[in-house]
Amino acid sequence: MLLCAILALPTLAQGRKNVRINEVMVQQDSTGGNGWIEFYNSSYSTNAVEKMFITTLSREEVKNHIKEVTSTSKVKPNKVLIEWCKERPTEIYEIPRGDERNTKIAPRTHFVMEADGDPKGGTFHLPFTLKAGQDNYVALYDVNGDLVDDVTIPASLKPGETYAIEKEGRLPSVLEDGKTTWTVKDGKTIETAITKGNYNAREVNENIEKFREEDPHGYWIALLAMSVVFSALALLYICFKLFGKFASRNLKDESKEQAPAAVATTAAAVPAASGDLDGEKMAAICFALYQHLNAHDQESGVLTLSPRDGSGWASKTGLMRELPVIKK
Repeated sequence: MLLCAILALPTLAQGRKNVRINEVMVQQDSTGGNGWIEFYNSSYSTNAVEKMFITTLSREEVKNHIKEVTSTSKVKPNKVLIEWCKERPTEIYEIPRGDERNTKIAPRTHFVMEADGDPKGGTFHLPFTLKAGQDNYVALYDVNGDLVDDVTIPASLKPGETYAIEKEGRLPSVLEDGKTTWTVKDGKTIETAITKGNYNAREVNENIEKFREEDPHGYWIALLAMSVVFSALALLYICFKLFGKFASRNLKDESKEQAPAAVATTAAAVPAASGDLDGEKMAAICFALYQHLNAHDQESGVLTLSPRDGSGWASKTGLMRELPVIKK
């Protein structure tokens, strides 16, 4: 059980950590229009994004503020961000709890936050806007205050264009892994189509393709699967064997300790023989044994049902009250 718990620790580290910023639009066209930020759940499990934080504050500013507050008190980082949401509501936003139907993001799907500066518009409306003609920084923080993902949208991004993860690039999986390629999409071709609300990932899984190239016949995966199964069985056998030896050793030690005491107690409890029992006691014991061993007669095993003329339950007349007979 301990080994299983240790092996399960990496899976516990997943979840909200796999939510990634996928595509950002700063301005819809030259006349204006609110921008939006598309997030993507890159994991293979459903993630609830409620209570996560989205902000335009720089990483250093958030880090220094959390460090400053937590160094003088025992406040947790997420509490610091919650208080900051009240103090600076136009720069940091906490995804509210209560909209579970929409904030539970299915595996390998997306959700879009409208950067329109109107948080009263609903769960997916941010209290800030993105400014055209300058760098825009957006960060996503976990419920415990850890940085999950961030991106800086360049000032060169024109109205009507988006800053998105390249279609042929690696799926976002690790913060700042250096392997996620960003590109500008103008919507003029299929390759540069703006896919608001539709993650622009490859249909082919690069990990599966790589494994297929290295093991085309599946020998290694079969060997790996059998090794895992037999290793688990061998580990269980060793654990049960050691547990049995440990338990039997404890039982032997306890029996050795209790044996002298039990002998002494039995010797002290049994009185000295005072002679043979008299005839009456022996007869009573024999009679009791006879009755115990011969409690029932031998039955034939056949049930015989004999009909009756009637009973108080079946006779209607027997259920009626009889009137007293008056003698003349």
